[in-house]
Amino acid sequence: MNNNSANNSETAPEESKTGGQAVLEGVMMRSPVSTAVAVRTPDGTILVKKLKIKELKNCGSIWTKPVFRGAATLIDTLRLGMKALNWSAEIAEESSDSDKKNGGSGFSTILTTVFAFALAIVLFAWLPLQSSKWILESGSSAAGHQFGIHMLAGLFRLIAFLLYLCAISFMPEVRRLFMYHGAEHQTIHAWEKGLTPLAAEAVEQSPLHQRCGTSFLLLVMLGTILFYGVFDSLVILLTGYNPSALIRVLYHLPLIPLVMGLSYELLKLADKHLETSAIAKAVTAPGLLLQKLTTRKAGIREIEVAVASLYVSLGRNPGPDVEILDQDKDSHPEEDNEIL
Repeated sequence: MNNNSANNSETAPEESKTGGQAVLEGVMMRSPVSTAVAVRTPDGTILVKKLKIKELKNCGSIWTKPVFRGAATLIDTLRLGMKALNWSAEIAEESSDSDKKNGGSGFSTILTTVFAFALAIVLFAWLPLQSSKWILESGSSAAGHQFGIHMLAGLFRLIAFLLYLCAISFMPEVRRLFMYHGAEHQTIHAWEKGLTPLAAEAVEQSPLHQRCGTSFLLLVMLGTILFYGVFDSLVILLTGYNPSALIRVLYHLPLIPLVMGLSYELLKLADKHLETSAIAKAVTAPGLLLQKLTTRKAGIREIEVAVASLYVSLGRNPGPDVEILDQDKDSHPEEDNEIL
């Protein structure tokens, strides 16, 4: 790929920070200008497509305020991520049109998503909490006792999450996904440092990044342990009622956006002061350790895909070896500090 085009000055101006996500044989990049996803096809061609959604921050000023902006950004990122994943899956499976013929793929996708969501709630929410109540409660409903229950439930969640990541990391397809995750981070490191040529310099960069969504996910998990422990203690203290694990899960779920918004603000603040604050480094350190499981060092072929996605998202020329599909003319500024 040609990264030395005259109109691609690698000075990394203050166009704000970019974020992204690995997809099947590709990378989605979300910049202050637009969002794009690039994949490499089986014949080696790089295809890029711009993605567009109606963002929550354009639906009311409340979504631009602290905490709320974090929830809005994350919801929009999830929506864009699903569109990017679906498109990359279509490209990967274009040699087989059986799904198109049977016409049932839409319903099966919805059914699979619902089942996966329900299974995640059972395994990562209800079961750890119920197990902790069985182990620690022994008839006591004291408010202070609830904090210990949530600490143990949180430990169970973390262990289950780490075991899950370790297990799937042995799958070849997941290892490829983790490599594109590394390519995303390596490209963003090189871009933010203003290195040139971008693809060649990105090969030497670290696949770990303090602003990664994996770091954010771990921060949310730790945040929910503390937040729900305090919240449930207050519920029992004020009402005298000791809810079952199922009831707790039902009222915990609507509170997740609040925990996400608070975690987003904390991660954003840590990123701003990373070079000067030991506390900021401590906040991001667990996430960087976790990324050792979710990223792999990428080579030039994977990084070329990430660079193409980044350039198109910025409205730049990705080079002659990249085919751009459905290019939008409108630009939509994004949040200045995206989760990667």
